[in-house]
Amino acid sequence: MGRSETLSSVVLGSPGSSGLVLACLAVFFVLLLIAAIRSTLPPRWKWGLFALKVPAVALLAVCLLDPLVTRRHVKPGENIFVLLGDQSASMSMRQSPHSSETRGEWNKALLTDPEAAWQIRLAQDFDLRRYTFGASVAGVENFSEMKFDAPASNLAAALKTLNGRFKGQALAGVFLFSDGNSTDDIAELPKGSVAVFPVVSDAQPEFSDIAIENVSVTQTNFEDSPVTIQARLTATGKRPEKIRVTLKEASTTDPAAETQTQTLTTNGNSDLTARFQVKPPRPGVLFYEVTALAEGAGSDAKDPAANQEATLENNHRLVAVNRDPHVARILYVGGRPNWEHKFLGRALAKDDQLQLVSLVRIARKEARFDFRGRVGESSNSLFRGFKEGADEETEDYSQPVLIRLNTKDAAELSDGFPKAKKDLYQYDAVIIDDTEAGFFTRDQLSLLDKFVSERGGGLLMLGGRDSFRHGKWDHTPVADALPIYLNKASEQLGGELHWSLTREGWLEPWTRSRDTETAEKQRLEQAPPLTVASPSSDLKPGARVLASVQDESGRSGPGLVVQPYGQGRTGALLIGDMWRWGLQEPNVEADDAGKFWRQLARWLSGDVPRRIDVGTEPSRMAGLPAMSLRIRLKDQEYQPMDGERVSVKVRQPDGTEVTLDAQPSLQGAGLYEVTHVSRQAGPYLAEVTATAPGSDPLKTQVGWTSDPVAAEFQCSEVNLKQLEGLASQTGGEVVKRSQLDKFVADLPYRNLPVMETETTPLWHRPWILLSALSLLAAEWGLRRWRGLA
Repeated sequence: MGRSETLSSVVLGSPGSSGLVLACLAVFFVLLLIAAIRSTLPPRWKWGLFALKVPAVALLAVCLLDPLVTRRHVKPGENIFVLLGDQSASMSMRQSPHSSETRGEWNKALLTDPEAAWQIRLAQDFDLRRYTFGASVAGVENFSEMKFDAPASNLAAALKTLNGRFKGQALAGVFLFSDGNSTDDIAELPKGSVAVFPVVSDAQPEFSDIAIENVSVTQTNFEDSPVTIQARLTATGKRPEKIRVTLKEASTTDPAAETQTQTLTTNGNSDLTARFQVKPPRPGVLFYEVTALAEGAGSDAKDPAANQEATLENNHRLVAVNRDPHVARILYVGGRPNWEHKFLGRALAKDDQLQLVSLVRIARKEARFDFRGRVGESSNSLFRGFKEGADEETEDYSQPVLIRLNTKDAAELSDGFPKAKKDLYQYDAVIIDDTEAGFFTRDQLSLLDKFVSERGGGLLMLGGRDSFRHGKWDHTPVADALPIYLNKASEQLGGELHWSLTREGWLEPWTRSRDTETAEKQRLEQAPPLTVASPSSDLKPGARVLASVQDESGRSGPGLVVQPYGQGRTGALLIGDMWRWGLQEPNVEADDAGKFWRQLARWLSGDVPRRIDVGTEPSRMAGLPAMSLRIRLKDQEYQPMDGERVSVKVRQPDGTEVTLDAQPSLQGAGLYEVTHVSRQAGPYLAEVTATAPGSDPLKTQVGWTSDPVAAEFQCSEVNLKQLEGLASQTGGEVVKRSQLDKFVADLPYRNLPVMETETTPLWHRPWILLSALSLLAAEWGLRRWRGLA
């Protein structure tokens, strides 16, 4: 909406006589010029008189053409202007650091003053409408009832609503009274939106404020600190020298709950980061609160002035940590009883979220012959009590002798290694130790490959005399899954072997047993040497070597190699006597060997898909914060499962519970969706249950936090940059308070949707005649003064 001139155009009322008038004017001009040239007066006098008479005659001659002045201006009452007041919570901040008046009160006083010249003029020339906005838009009679407590400032949504509401009507513009701190994206406004005129105060004071911009959570398989909580802070205005950042668990009222504190030195920096490493005391959903205050600030946590800040609403954040309570079940297949299994089982028994189920062969197949263990018994006595109802062929000496450990019931693994998907897919990972490929059938080997590539499980093969190439794994489907090639012989390392991490290994927290690089290097120097390594030097393209071993002659080879494979991951631990670390532990209290096994097992099973998986994605619904839950269900063979009833019971911050039914999604099989509007600020805990007739229900939990005013108070100052961008984007402009009266007075002469045209004769204007008479009078006066009249 641009500014136009008051004089829009001039047209001639009698264009037919213009030629005659112009000819007469030209003749008169020539006669005057000849008279001036022949005059004996001094040059300045004769040309001065000439300069006075010519324009006077020209003005009178123009009036003979009846010139008409056409001017366009706004048609009173036909154009709509909207006064849009922001009543979001951020408007409760002070107008300036040294004033008790809030931004909202300043705007409210401006909007409710009936005697204000700008309001009177607007009401005279325009159809004036009044609206407020926060989370939504509402029409009001006046602004006296504005309350600045809305949890959101959906400015873009408000403008979209106004554009839609007045579509097809003469909406000329919107006067916006806001601090510009919108919680939605202004860039989403469509082209052609109505012009916006933000009204701001003349002075924009700078506030001192500390704000937590965002909090992120990352989880690793590092046992001592599996969760890292990182808080990004901004400090504006007069920055304090030090900022105290505190992390505490908010999901418990136990005064003994762990609290961590960091002190950050600003050194003039406006962007700071606090990083906390946490070991949650229990699995499941936990909530942590991060607080940031200037060190030495006031003790009143609710008074911004006491803490020398613009607001304290942005000094704390809640964050959810979803520690999967699922107990990962890992199937260990051992070719013989050995020390590796003993130390592995001992290590994993210390982790409540890891369960090692073992299938260990204690005797290989033997040739058939008659054996009498008891009178009338011809079967292998080692099978006695292994499986109820077993036939003599199963218990024959031509079958290997297996023992099962830590199974959940008598049926588990009763037929040996699983032969069906539903039996194998109940595990999260498989560890194969010193077992040759011939132990498995061809179908079982294919099943192992699909266990990783399709089900998304983890597979780890340990070194030994019957592992890798020595175990004839090179021509099996499992060879495709392993991160090393097995079809080529490699040089055998000999003597004592020393373990060291590679550059990529140092980047993986779970490969280390100590917190720091120095401590880990010292541990490895003191660790007992290893002696058994399966030779391999050919790595697959996607493989990463995380650890290597070096023998006494300086030759080195891979020690730990990993790679992603299909939906899962595989690893090759080529060492066959890692148990030495546990047997000769230099520091019994540290349990470095046990930690190594636990972290390796967590990595192997950590990201394995579950039969029920819940993803969360923040969204907005009706201008309010919401959380969208996407629930994926799979059957026992890990195929998408439909036809289930999925209910979500959400416990809200005030303790109330609401139950929602998730609906099947059109985006894929086995996918269900539901959205919860998180109106309250605080932690939310959702229990998801999927039930179907004839099967056990699937259950899981997920948590999230909602802080509707966090974005509101992200910026403590008036966001002038965003207001200027909004005005430029819509064709408006920012109006300062001192210029508001003049700006409104000029509005009728701007290009608005509904204009009217006014036409008046130019010679009706008094200044035309007065100008001509003044010039002639001046010319006559000069002549008389010189005695020429």
